[in-house]
Amino acid sequence: MGRLRNLAQTFYEFATTHVEEPDVPAVADGDDGYDKSTKIALLLLKEEVNKPLRQFEDYLNEMPGILAVFGLENSPDYTSFSVWDGEFPMKELRRLLRRSAEQAGLSGT
Repeated sequence: MGRLRNLAQTFYEFATTHVEEPDVPAVADGDDGYDKSTKIALLLLKEEVNKPLRQFEDYLNEMPGILAVFGLENSPDYTSFSVWDGEFPMKELRRLLRRSAEQAGLSGT
């Protein structure tokens, strides 16, 4: 889990520097939505883990240390990931994934 947590941290840092408002909480009080940097970082992690969406949701819920990186207690619902996929251009996500993988010393992504 250490490698995956480090990767989640890298994705979150990249996503946070990528958005305009990095100090917005991951989930606003009384809001069912997530901030842009959290969405982007979780989408990048989803691509790296490469599991079906329902399994990815369960996977995250079994790893509170990874959720803590994003300031979350529970994983977003698997349907959220489908919606978020449409919010961000794949070109942008691939560029961020490539940059974060290069910085983390990973290859093949």
